[in-house]
Amino acid sequence: MNRTRLSGFVLADEVSGNVPEHILLRRREIYLQLRELPDEAFSRLQYLQPAIGCFNRCSFCSQHAGTDVWQITRDGLRDLFSAVRQAVRDRPDLQGTLGADRVHKPRVLFPYLDNDIGSYPYLDEYIRLIGDLFGCRVRLTTVGFSAHNEALGAMHHTIATELNSRVAGVRFSVTPFTIGLGASGSDTSRTQFWQDIARVLALYRPLIDRIGTGKEKVSVELRFRPLVAVGPVVDTVVGDRHVIAAGAHLLVSAAGAGRPPSGRVIATRNNIPGGRDDNVAPEPVFSVPGQTYLHVVSDDLGRGDLTQSVHRALRGDLGGGVARDVTVYRMEHVDGEYYACDPTFSDNGMMRSLMIYPATSRRTSGYNDATRFFLNTLLEVKYAHGYGRRAEFPNATARDIATVLLRMRRYASVLRRYDRQAAAHLSDDVIPLVAGYARAVLAAGLSPSAFFSRRMTIDTGQAVNQGRGHVLFKGLLSASDIPANPWEERANAISGSKGRVWRIAPTPYAVDGAAPAPARHGRKNEVAGRASLVIEELDPRYVQPRDFETGQALRRYHITGIDVEHVTLAEGRRQFLFPGLRQELRAGRADSA
Repeated sequence: MNRTRLSGFVLADEVSGNVPEHILLRRREIYLQLRELPDEAFSRLQYLQPAIGCFNRCSFCSQHAGTDVWQITRDGLRDLFSAVRQAVRDRPDLQGTLGADRVHKPRVLFPYLDNDIGSYPYLDEYIRLIGDLFGCRVRLTTVGFSAHNEALGAMHHTIATELNSRVAGVRFSVTPFTIGLGASGSDTSRTQFWQDIARVLALYRPLIDRIGTGKEKVSVELRFRPLVAVGPVVDTVVGDRHVIAAGAHLLVSAAGAGRPPSGRVIATRNNIPGGRDDNVAPEPVFSVPGQTYLHVVSDDLGRGDLTQSVHRALRGDLGGGVARDVTVYRMEHVDGEYYACDPTFSDNGMMRSLMIYPATSRRTSGYNDATRFFLNTLLEVKYAHGYGRRAEFPNATARDIATVLLRMRRYASVLRRYDRQAAAHLSDDVIPLVAGYARAVLAAGLSPSAFFSRRMTIDTGQAVNQGRGHVLFKGLLSASDIPANPWEERANAISGSKGRVWRIAPTPYAVDGAAPAPARHGRKNEVAGRASLVIEELDPRYVQPRDFETGQALRRYHITGIDVEHVTLAEGRRQFLFPGLRQELRAGRADSA
């Protein structure tokens, strides 16, 4: 074929005469396949994943990521993006760019879904090409990477310094679920994990200086294990009062009030005086008002006769517990009814929310205490220094950080008197994660004010019922993706309003003649006979290639000709591709993995 006809597949940093013809022909073959796609595959593209799979093996993984990685090579990236550029040029309405028709972050591409992009070794090349060829930026999310992988460190330094104008934002995800924070074993160490996180935060300080902090810029999101208790739930009437009892929790309605009317989330609102704030999540709006209940928390009060317990609670005999007024909503989803107590933030910005699930034919009974202990304590310390709910704390010190941890430990001691389940959760799940993060902030050289900043440090609450996170709810929800609370219902409403999006990603392929087990390739992906990419339409509610309400399959295509490489979990250890790996593995112990 005449090389002139192939000149459109030469990239700017390539000398036309030096690119072998077989490479240009390969790019043209990819382009010919892309030409068959609908415009929406480009105009509504959101997830342009150069890799699938994640070595971190988080016990909570909303996207069912596999343990092995299939990733586009550096040459594969150049071939693919060259072909995509030509396909976009053929369609004048696309104006040479990608993802421009999306409501959510137009022209910002997400290189992650069921992968951790922080360990992708060609991420700098990806970001350069996205910017140079399409004028797009990228949003990154990662749990971090090993400080012992010097090549990864150098690459991220380049991204944070030379390529930072092409980065729309970075979210560092801190959770207790990644393997690096699991029980320390022969190959991982919690101490090393936090050192790795400190290294990542330090590397990205130039990006923070350039674009600032915030939920849509650079932030750290902490997500905690849910406080779930399985046990009997009483939903009855005592006298003329509606009563709900579960574990240490007793809820008593006003006299003659009856059960709350059944409601649902119908909209969201940004409850911010003076207008929208991207750092504040829109709150759910309910179809019916909630009702006021007396909420008593006492391990001892619930041991006796329920009627006696109600009478004691009403006269202030709390059995060593505490009481306050709460607003209760009766919600309903596919599993049946549940009760949501104070499901939104209070006026002072704190959250002490409780969901109670009576048994149904689909689920067991129990409760889920969604109190945000870390957020509440942060605000207490800020208030003590005279700073408001949304104000920054510019003169914070390391001693103030220590005060947060001390207050949480003291609160755990208080909770042991009347709510032992919550005390154990605070001591065993919340405090260790916050303490590790605090050490990482200081070790990274960040100001202590970053620890208190609602723009940098975001307590997102508990894990949600998506993907493997379903096991954390212990049967209180019959299946994954059923909203556990009004906040998850509200998230569905927000996602649904964005319209369908598209994804491009590698497909896992047979290795040594055998298809990989589902745990290796993940549940988001089909297995192909050879290296290929999937291009598919997604419903953004739970990011599935089928309609959320009807279950109908959405459009899907496959293209071949892109170079994809397979990296096993053992190789991921050897290359130090995830955080928390002990430095001693350099001696070769990972070879036995």
